[in-house]
Amino acid sequence: MIKDLSKYKRAFAFGCSFTSSVYPTWVDMIFKSMNPEAEFYNFGRAGGGNTFISSRITEANRKFKFNEDDLILVMWIVFSAGGLVTILTD
Repeated sequence: MIKDLSKYKRAFAFGCSFTSSVYPTWVDMIFKSMNPEAEFYNFGRAGGGNTFISSRITEANRKFKFNEDDLILVMWIVFSAGGLVTILTD
């Protein structure tokens, strides 16, 4: 578990509607816990499956060049209609 979110300068979130919605999501709660000067990017989309999610991660990495100062948050789709959250850090 990550205890200090303030060290990250950017945060990227990927997933489906559980990640990006008109209502607050788990990502919004994490973003609010971080340094307010950090940059936040939410690439979640309703109906986005694992192929979409992995493609968006690849595209974002090409554009933003992920590094050790970035927090990468991924909610993978599982067949139980829920999700599996992956936090990629050092």
